[in-house]
Amino acid sequence: MEGVFERLPELKVVLIGIGLRLVAGARLAARQALEAAQGRVPHLKKAPSEYIRQHFYVTTQPMEETENPDHLIEVMNWIGMDRIMFSSDYPHWDFDDPFVALPPSLSDEQRRNIYAGNARKLYRL
Repeated sequence: MEGVFERLPELKVVLIGIGLRLVAGARLAARQALEAAQGRVPHLKKAPSEYIRQHFYVTTQPMEETENPDHLIEVMNWIGMDRIMFSSDYPHWDFDDPFVALPPSLSDEQRRNIYAGNARKLYRL
């Protein structure tokens, strides 16, 4: 809300260990805050969801468990499959097993990107 991404357009933020659904909640909270501050933030050129989509990455741990797996896929698609990076939280006792943590309906390419490709791109490896 203070215009940091306008001043630093190349800045990237990685959210680790917060869960995927919290990103969706943060988007809603940012939108509501922007609406409440209307007129007092002329330096913002985009909607909060655009800043989140362009500058934020999120890790999978803790991986969400939903009754309907399609709901998780919807959240992952909203975040952007290119913005999600796998994290296991190993060696904690409740770590996410990489062989079963991701939804089975993901394509092989989506899995490769989440496991390694997205991090390689972000960190220019």
